[in-house]
Amino acid sequence: MSAYPTIAVLDPLVANQIAAGEVVERPASVVKELVENSLDAGATRVQIRLTEGGRHLIQVTDNGCGLDSPSARLAFARHATSKLRSASELMSIGSFGFRGEALASILSVSQVTLTSRRPDAAVGVRLEGGGKTALEESPAGCPVGTDIQVRDLFYNVPARLKFLRTPATELGQVLRYVDALALARPSLHLSVVHNDRKVCDYPPDPDLARRAHAVLGPEVARRLYPVHDDDEYEVEGLLSDPGLDHVGPSQLVLLVNGRPVSDRTLQHAVTAAYGTLLERGRYPQGVLSLRCPPNTVDVNVHPQKTEVRFVSSQAVHVAVARAIRTMLAATPWALEPVLPSQPALDAPAGETPRMRYGSEATLGVRDPAAWRAPLMRTGEWKAMATHEALPLPQGQAEKQSGQWSSLRYIGQAGLCFLVCETQDALVLIDQHAAHERVLFEQFVRGWREGEYASQQLLIPVVVPLGPDQVAAMTEAQDLLSQLGFDIEASGERIVRVRAQPALLRARDVAEEVRALAASLVEGGRGQTTTQRLERSAATLACHAAVRAGDPMTAQAVADLLKSMDGVDLSAHCPHGRPVTMRARFEDVGRWFNRT
Repeated sequence: MSAYPTIAVLDPLVANQIAAGEVVERPASVVKELVENSLDAGATRVQIRLTEGGRHLIQVTDNGCGLDSPSARLAFARHATSKLRSASELMSIGSFGFRGEALASILSVSQVTLTSRRPDAAVGVRLEGGGKTALEESPAGCPVGTDIQVRDLFYNVPARLKFLRTPATELGQVLRYVDALALARPSLHLSVVHNDRKVCDYPPDPDLARRAHAVLGPEVARRLYPVHDDDEYEVEGLLSDPGLDHVGPSQLVLLVNGRPVSDRTLQHAVTAAYGTLLERGRYPQGVLSLRCPPNTVDVNVHPQKTEVRFVSSQAVHVAVARAIRTMLAATPWALEPVLPSQPALDAPAGETPRMRYGSEATLGVRDPAAWRAPLMRTGEWKAMATHEALPLPQGQAEKQSGQWSSLRYIGQAGLCFLVCETQDALVLIDQHAAHERVLFEQFVRGWREGEYASQQLLIPVVVPLGPDQVAAMTEAQDLLSQLGFDIEASGERIVRVRAQPALLRARDVAEEVRALAASLVEGGRGQTTTQRLERSAATLACHAAVRAGDPMTAQAVADLLKSMDGVDLSAHCPHGRPVTMRARFEDVGRWFNRT
């Protein structure tokens, strides 16, 4: 036997299964590939039917142009496509699919039945097969268009099958894709049926604002504002005011030539345009569409076609940021009345009305982040080059009892910073970061000691969420219970909150649940229970803490400083931002040439 490795051509089935690993990650990947084939076939109506989140059945039915017998059989061959003939066309692709790998990959890891008929054919064609089984062909009576059923996904690849998550999670991923596509194609009729129950139905509506109302819900849609620019590139969209921000970009749908994508250039352009109106790591909600010549964007970057590369990413960045800044400069939301007690217009009978704005609005602050811009731009505090963080060594908090409550409080600056002093130094405290750290420690101590206080709500609060967020919260029931929540899903897009942590009693419950849901979606997989609890506690603490822009009375400041005693602040909030800064008076004296 030779000691040297030999080279051999892979078995076609193995090659297709390897390709499936790149193209077919989960049921949502299959749905995406099949629906895009429907769109390229000219379909105006697409129905998706799933069983158990797509694990047992994925069925996509369209009214497109259909296939004849030779084309249907050839469609399952690897690298067979009707959308590409030469390499030069890769830089001018206008269709959704073009690689010709999807059907061959899906066929290799599932049982597939395709039924299709063209308008000029009296009878359709049916093909059945899967894995190593050859496709069997037979005539079929069927309407014009294509129906394709994918059963028992990954039945012959158990290593892939075990990575599928719960049906609720897999359904959530499908609905997330469907929502993005519905915003990309308002004139398309899209519907999803899961376990014989219709979970979403988007009739065609060419008006993007009305489609956004249907997809994102009225509470979000009423706070979206139009973005438009058609100078070098065509930029259109609907983006939220800064007060409706979100952790991560999951609630921001980005489109390039009608294709939903995940693109860092566009994401950065959005956050750069909002600038100091948003905290780092937070994004507005809504949809943003970029139209550009096909030869200026490469969509052949990723097998799943979810990423793109621009010939001139800088020009794209400038165009997108300019369009958004134009909208922000008008600040249309500032002209709207602040009505903190106004119930949501869509509150169903018998359900709790929800406040139109968050907790900042109850204080009359329309734009809680706007105060930062003047301060940061003028660089007022840049002279504090010799400032020092006030360290509180690990485990030494209780030994320094009274360290914070003994400070002499002078006043509040910029509705954000608490100005205090010791005998020899000026002390600045970020009120939000400090309170956030205190609440985080209380959350952590509560669930570690098993004495976490939970408060029952007289009337359950109904919170609309994205389907992936509902699925994440359903999976995290034990974690939520440990934090003091009693939350249950009511359908694929709504949760009902029956109890909340007592620490949140002064805040908007819906706001906290939305933040927690976003945190659960954005991360946490592969982490220990403790890590997930701490991450969730940090999110809750951030949103329950006093905000930048909230006025504080002297008594409120005294209470905060007292609560900081005995807490291991480590000079930073749970997200890493500094809590306090100190400038020695002798250093301040140098600023004024007093030394």
